[in-house]
Parts: sequence; structure tokens; C-alpha cells
Amino acid sequence: MKNSFFIGLLFFLLVSCEKNTIENAPVVGIWVETTQKMDTLVFDNQHTSFNLKRGSELRNGFLLPKYLSGPYYYELRKDSIYLRWGLSSNSYGTNYYFNVDSKNGQIRIGNFFEDSLKKNVILTFSRTY
Repeated sequence: MKNSFFIGLLFFLLVSCEKNTIENAPVVGIWVETTQKMDTLVFDNQHTSFNLKRGSELRNGFLLPKYLSGPYYYELRKDSIYLRWGLSSNSYGTNYYFNVDSKNGQIRIGNFFEDSLKKNVILTFSRTY
């Protein structure tokens, strides 16, 4: 009887534990950057990664994806997103500002991929589907 009570209590505690992340469902879909309309975020149902599509460029005679395109592993938090570029050998990520405006179908995110002096810019993406 004591074992059943202990197992039930343990189950209740595990189920009721609160995570520090926010719900991922609002971000599922395709999002296009609103200013230049050149960059696209594709969130799928996996809730662990998204794909940044930035187009292609000619480098050394080869047509290659633009720098920092590709998969990003993420974890959503209350007002930020923790990102790690999937094609990097670095296993550390970085936190960026993140806000989902479900009413207007927009995501605002800190500039995580632009290799310029505009690192403090907040990028806006609109949902296309």
C-alpha cells in the first residue's frame, strides 16, 4: 500500500512540474521577414528546430546558400528564444529577444543571423500560412 501511495505521489509531482518554456504551437508555420522579404523562417511540428531560408549566392564559382542559412535548434522562453545554429561546431547557443503576436500574425526576434553592425535590431516576420 505504501508503494502505491509513493508511486502515485511521484507521478503527480512529475505531471505537475512546470517548465520554464512557453508553448511552441503559436510559431508553427512559415514566416517571412517584413522589411526586405528575403528571409524565411520555417517552423514545423518538431518544436526543436526551425529552418532559416536566406536564398543563395555565388561564392568561388559555386551557388551556395547564404551564410547562416539552415537549421537552428531552439528553446522558447517567456520573452526570449535560445538559439544554436545547427551547422556550427560550437555547441553553445545565445538568447535573443522573442515575441509572438498571434493577433497580428507576427514574430519579433532579435537579429540572430545578420552579420552586420545591426545586431541590436529587432526583426519582424509575418506568417504566410
